[in-house]
Amino acid sequence: MAVDETLKPVDLYAGHLISPIDASSFLDVRRGAIAVDGVGKIQDVGPLEELRAKWNAARVFDFGDRLILPGLIDLHIHLPQFTETGKSGETLLSWLEKYTFPAEARFADPEYARKIARWFFSELARNGTTLANVFTTIHWRSTDQAFEVASEMGIRAIMGKVLMDRHAPAALLDNTEDSLRQTRELCEKWHGFDDGRLLYAFIPRFAITCTSAQLNGVARLWQAYEGTYMHTHLSESQEEVEFVQTLFPGSRSYTDVYAKHGLLGDRSIFAHSIHLSQGEMSELSKTRSSIAHCPGSNFFLKSGRFKYFPVKEAGIRFGLGSDIAGGPYMSLFQVMRDAYYTQSDCWIPAPELLYRATLGGADALGLEEKVGSLAKGKEADFIVVDPTRNTGITADRLSQSMEDIISALVFMGDDRLVEATFVRGRCIFEVEPNLVSKAKQEFSGAPR
Repeated sequence: MAVDETLKPVDLYAGHLISPIDASSFLDVRRGAIAVDGVGKIQDVGPLEELRAKWNAARVFDFGDRLILPGLIDLHIHLPQFTETGKSGETLLSWLEKYTFPAEARFADPEYARKIARWFFSELARNGTTLANVFTTIHWRSTDQAFEVASEMGIRAIMGKVLMDRHAPAALLDNTEDSLRQTRELCEKWHGFDDGRLLYAFIPRFAITCTSAQLNGVARLWQAYEGTYMHTHLSESQEEVEFVQTLFPGSRSYTDVYAKHGLLGDRSIFAHSIHLSQGEMSELSKTRSSIAHCPGSNFFLKSGRFKYFPVKEAGIRFGLGSDIAGGPYMSLFQVMRDAYYTQSDCWIPAPELLYRATLGGADALGLEEKVGSLAKGKEADFIVVDPTRNTGITADRLSQSMEDIISALVFMGDDRLVEATFVRGRCIFEVEPNLVSKAKQEFSGAPR
C-alpha cells in the first residue's frame, strides 16, 4: 500500500523567502515558510501564520528575518583542481600543463582522492551549493571514491570519470576501450543513486585530448543510458579553438566537432563556450544543448568574454559555474558578481543573476521540475542566508526591497553569508553547532 507523503512528519522552515518563479518573476514572502515532509519534499509554501494553522502539528524552525533561498547550482567545477585554487599567471593550455595535470595525476591514489573529495564537498556545502556538475579525473577508483563521499555527505551531484587518450601527460592518458568499460561500470553503479540525488555524466575532457574513437564511444554510452549527461569544454580560449581546428580539419567549427560525434542534445553541458559564432549558437539552441557560463575563470585566465546577451537571445539554456580552479573561488555569489562585471557594455539585473545560479541552472540540467526554486512538489534544497554577516552590508538591508536585498547578495556576497545548507530537508552544513536545532527557541518567530 502506498504511503501518502502528506501524512509524513512535516517541518516548517520560516524566514524571508526569496525564490525565482521563472526567468522574470520572484517569490517574495517576508514572514514566510516552506513545509517540508519526511522524505524531503516541499509540501507547501506561503506566509508563516497560514502554514502554522494548516500544519498545526509541525515543528517550526524559525530563522527570523534571515533569508531562505533555493540552493545554489554550480554547472561546472573540477574536484581534483581544488588544491590549485588561486594559482595564476598562465593562459589556459599552459595553465593546464603547469598546475592542473600534475594535480590530477595525484588522484592515482584513491585514499588521497577520498581526502580531497571530503574537503571539496564540505566546502561546496559551506558555500551554499546544493548541486554541482563535477569533473573528476581519469582514475576510475578515485571517481568511485568521489561518489562514495558524496553519497555519505548528502549533497547532490552529477559526476563522471574523465576520458583522455591524447595530448596530455602519459600518466593521465587512458586506453579508450578500458576507459569506456570503466565508465560504463561507474554509470551502472551510481547513476540514479538515492532516488536520483547522484547522477552520472560522461566526460570527454575536450576535443584536444580525445580522439574520434573516444568521442564516438562516449556518444554511444550517453545514448544508451537514459537520463545521463554529457559534460565537456567548448571554446574556452582562442588558442584552444585554433588547435581543435588543426585536429579536426573536416569540421566547420569547434561545436561541429561535437555535433559530428553525436554529442549535442538535451542533457549536454558545454563549459565556457566563449568564442562561438552565430551558427554555433543556433546549433546549440536547436539541439537543446546547455552552457555553463564561468565568468570568474574566464576573467582569471583571460580567456575572453562570454556573449551573454547573444546566447540568451539565441534561446540557449545556461547557468553559472565556478570552474574551480580556473575560477578563484567556489562561492556562486562571487561568480554572479563576475558575470555582471565581465559584461562591460551592458547591464544584467541582479535578480537575473540569482536566477542563473538557481532555477536557470536547474533548467540547463533539465531538473527544473525537481530543484532550483522554493515551490510545492520540489525537493527541499535550500539555504539560510544572512547578508549582514558581511560587515560591508548595512544592518537595515534586510528591511529594504527584495531587489535591494538581492543586489547586496550579488555585489557583496560570499561564503560568509551562508548559515545553513539543506538538501532534501536534511542539513548538510551549519555555520555553528546546533544552529538549526536551536532555531525554534532562539528566534521564536520574531525578527531580530
